[in-house]
Amino acid sequence: MTAWHEIRRLIHAGDADDLIDRLVTLSPADRGFVAAELRGHLPVLRARAEAGRASLWDEDGWEELSLEPWEQWAELTRLAGAGTLGTAAAVAAWVTRRDLLTEHRHLPAAGFGDPAPMVRLLGHRPAAWQADLAVRLAGRLRGPRDPGAPLALALLRHTAAAPPPHDPLVVAWVSGGAAASSDPLMPALVPRLFEAEGVGRALRHERAAPPTGWLKLLGGLDREEILDGCVRRFLRGGTAQDLRFFARLHELLAPTAAEVERRRRDYVRLLPVAPGPVADLALHHLRRLGGHDPAEVTEALEGLLFRAETKLVRAGLTWFDETVRESPALADDLAPALASAFGHESYPVQGRAAQLALKHRRRFGAAGAERIRAALNALPPALEARLVPAFAGVAPVG
Repeated sequence: MTAWHEIRRLIHAGDADDLIDRLVTLSPADRGFVAAELRGHLPVLRARAEAGRASLWDEDGWEELSLEPWEQWAELTRLAGAGTLGTAAAVAAWVTRRDLLTEHRHLPAAGFGDPAPMVRLLGHRPAAWQADLAVRLAGRLRGPRDPGAPLALALLRHTAAAPPPHDPLVVAWVSGGAAASSDPLMPALVPRLFEAEGVGRALRHERAAPPTGWLKLLGGLDREEILDGCVRRFLRGGTAQDLRFFARLHELLAPTAAEVERRRRDYVRLLPVAPGPVADLALHHLRRLGGHDPAEVTEALEGLLFRAETKLVRAGLTWFDETVRESPALADDLAPALASAFGHESYPVQGRAAQLALKHRRRFGAAGAERIRAALNALPPALEARLVPAFAGVAPVG
């Protein structure tokens, strides 16, 4: 009996363990011969499986039967190719063939697709070859439910190969549930959580009270690393949905005043551009600090008072009021920020901005008063009429 006939018999028998044991003993010549025959045998195996499935169908639907040998043909064929093809590139292409992976959906047995048999088979290859394959498979992943993800992750762990900088790999990793603290992929992939697109969306449903899953795991790691990662992710931008997980993680850590101080400039940069919930947390932590530089306060209020969210603008108006009362010399610098709130879509916000303009009118110099006067036409007529007399002494623009 030729090597090919032995391998074919084992595939037909659905015997993964015996198949692996035989594959690792093949000579180089036999491996090449089996690999050459295997591709042409795929139609036979597929037809056999289709016939088998048809035989299980009765008038009541699928019968509840144990797993039949022919039902495992796709996985055993993947094993046969992985054990006989020569290069890592060829094996990567073979084990990720769509027709073999999608065959999994026909199987009634839970747990099909366990990477352990494949890892055991490939463990007989040279270490550098295995690492090359692991990186290639990781780079082929396309999403969190990619059927090739379990094998790619298992091989990366098995070989200790450096994971490639590939976003779908990180998303697939987090989508499998929170990693164990002993996971060898942690050092390489935790920093990538804050960079890879799709991670926040995959983890958006995690809850912080009480923390579970990834929130619990990451909340117990190095605070500086995780806080830096969250702020870095906020600055990269994204939708509220993309950033929800990272906002929860940030707040779970409850940064101290000293930790906020070290990131003060970054929080200010978030105020004009971050989604509302992220800008809100940045504002909350900034307001806990004292000793803001005047230029920093000006930048912060300019970022807040043109936003659409009523809550943020009202908070900005409160900060404006406190600042001008404590430091009247800053009124002219802050006048443009206040004037931007005149055009807000909320009438109560416009009313509050107009009220503050009147309250602090004597603190504005000529330049600040002119900025206010020039923006009055953005107010509703009734509010504009109240402010015009107070700022009528300002020379017209132009």
